[in-house]
Amino acid sequence: MKILIVEDEVHIARHLEKKIRKIWSAADCTISRAAALEEAMDYLDNNEIGLLLLDLNLGGEDGFEVLKVLAAGSFHTIVVSAYKGRAIEAFEYGVLDFVPKPFSEERLRKALNRVMNTDSKPDYPTQYYAVRKRGAIHLVKDDEVAYFRAFGHYSKIHLKNGRTELHSKPLARLMPLLGEDYERVHRSYIVKMSEVKGIHVFEGGKYELELRNGEVVPLGRAKYKRIQEKWLR
Repeated sequence: MKILIVEDEVHIARHLEKKIRKIWSAADCTISRAAALEEAMDYLDNNEIGLLLLDLNLGGEDGFEVLKVLAAGSFHTIVVSAYKGRAIEAFEYGVLDFVPKPFSEERLRKALNRVMNTDSKPDYPTQYYAVRKRGAIHLVKDDEVAYFRAFGHYSKIHLKNGRTELHSKPLARLMPLLGEDYERVHRSYIVKMSEVKGIHVFEGGKYELELRNGEVVPLGRAKYKRIQEKWLR
């Protein structure tokens, strides 16, 4: 996995790298470091990564502004910051975890474990999904979403009003950011279950979910019993 640490205090950046290599000693990790937001953005423009570790205060620069941009990336983001009072806000923009400074090895390990656990759920679910459109970043509110569909290495956000938006994160990286209301109902679909009206059952073991806006999405055969028992009793 390619990892970028964005931290302006060299000793902290080195400490983070050392701990990551210890925790993921068996993994093949390539770790780079950037000390400023501009340097980080330049790096991300030219490199694909799987994980970003971001401080929110870099030489007086507000990392929250760039966080809104970074949330549109395909990678996971873990914030490592002393700004504990802004943790909930960070989660709202799609970070996987918020590790407060000073951090322990055990707390960092917990955050890194979530990168590998696609079934984990956030302490505070994402409220905004950043999408790139016509050279700008637009934020889609979670309460507008009906479901997500796999689209190659990306995903499509299907809104309640029928519109769609392309999102850089694949479904596997979206799932750990979503609230308890979301279920992976098919290998290619994640659905907001409060938007489900009912199940259609067809001969041959085919199932579909009917949504409140009239759309239907496939329901995997292996998922049928769980969905029916948990959500539609």
